[in-house]
Amino acid sequence: ALATLRRRLARHGVRLMLDFVPNHMALDHAWAAEAPERFVAGSEDLLKHQPSNYVRLPSGILAHGRDPNFPGWADTLQLNYSRRATREAMIAELEGVAAQCDGVRCDMAMLVLKEVFGRTWPQEPWEGEDEFWPSAIEAVRRRNPDFVFAAEAYWGLESRLIEQGFDYAYDKEFYDELVAGNAGAIRHRLARGVEWLRRGVRFVENHDEPRARAAFSADALRPAVALAALTPGLFLLHDGQAEGRRFRLPVQLGV
Repeated sequence: ALATLRRRLARHGVRLMLDFVPNHMALDHAWAAEAPERFVAGSEDLLKHQPSNYVRLPSGILAHGRDPNFPGWADTLQLNYSRRATREAMIAELEGVAAQCDGVRCDMAMLVLKEVFGRTWPQEPWEGEDEFWPSAIEAVRRRNPDFVFAAEAYWGLESRLIEQGFDYAYDKEFYDELVAGNAGAIRHRLARGVEWLRRGVRFVENHDEPRARAAFSADALRPAVALAALTPGLFLLHDGQAEGRRFRLPVQLGV
């Protein structure tokens, strides 16, 4: 069905982009039983003192995937990118995804940067000097030079990810300035030039942010959408945004 959809889209000049989550996998993923060494391991002591960050499975105690600024995501397991074998396995997974689409939006892409992973999991020494993204992007583009990579990125790390091969990266600061109504800051960002602007991914809502109808006043919403949509780069339209939905459902609603 996905292949059929892709062919139908191609007839209309539309490319298919899928979501790729590099940082973590589900609790019931086959690797948890077959290759637990690909995940960050825990201990009885860590489970006792950080119960929100670790889980006991038949294969042992493993860490939940996490953003270092928040508790672990209880429905996930943290992949151990410090291990070269894990990075190679995830490149193979990405190649499989890439064979079914024309681009990927990479969830929380900055979490698997060597520097960020090392700060989040300092107990896991990185094997080798190679970063994940340059190797992964090169592997995919050997087969498809036109494949598109977009990074979900925060903490001012957009440029780092662009340097590692991404075509686009989230411009979260643009969104924050829109919400704040900071016209001067928006003008300053727009003045950085088209070449820089066109690499940005912009939005007025997404699955992590409040609904635009709730975040913006009635007078500010239309100008905010116009600015985000007409600025060079990619514009994300969230499911339900066009209908003006006001309530954001948490991704982990059922956990």
